[in-house]
Amino acid sequence: MITPEIWFTLYMLARKGAIHGRVMITTSELGELLNVSQQTASRRVSTCVTEDYVTRSHTVSGMMLQVTQRGRQELFSILSGLEIAFVPPGDEIEITGQVVQGLGEGAYYVEVYASRFRGAFGFEPYSGTLNVAIKDEESKRAVNRMRQSPPLIVTGFSHEGRTFGDVICYRIKVNGEVEAAVVIAQRTHHSENILEIVAAVNLRERLGLVDGDQVVLALIPLHLAT
Repeated sequence: MITPEIWFTLYMLARKGAIHGRVMITTSELGELLNVSQQTASRRVSTCVTEDYVTRSHTVSGMMLQVTQRGRQELFSILSGLEIAFVPPGDEIEITGQVVQGLGEGAYYVEVYASRFRGAFGFEPYSGTLNVAIKDEESKRAVNRMRQSPPLIVTGFSHEGRTFGDVICYRIKVNGEVEAAVVIAQRTHHSENILEIVAAVNLRERLGLVDGDQVVLALIPLHLAT
């Protein structure tokens, strides 16, 4: 488990912009940010580099540091833990929507992300997504509440010369029967009022759904998800 000293070092580097690119900083400057000596700051950077939380290159003016994907994941873990702590107990979120026809791209993207979805959700995803349109104002507010709750983050990657971004995911139960997940890609051709859902089964067949049918999506809080 990452130590408090190291995650706080990552936190301060993230605040300096090191998540999005390399930042120039000296060990003296980092020591001041962390309220530790220059020597201690240097040791912490070395630990971060050794543990693959940070990349480092030296210049005449100081160090160029950038938080790695592993470092980002540690920070996301801490963020999720804090968000869970702030979620009121028993605060249930239900979203009602209508089944609609998709754009035909779901199967491809589920296949590309399949191993990552499997690691995040614990099930082998069916090749395809269920698309649900959110129309009434109450459900739109529920979607906003869902987006403010702790998500699962499926990190991006490169595949066959293409770059695929992070996917924000929320565990749900469809019609009180089937566990699934809402997946929100960084790049999507859907409107904000269309939710894409993946599950271990073909939801249309399992639940006997056709276009226009109403479904209820109940959010499973992250700390209760299996």
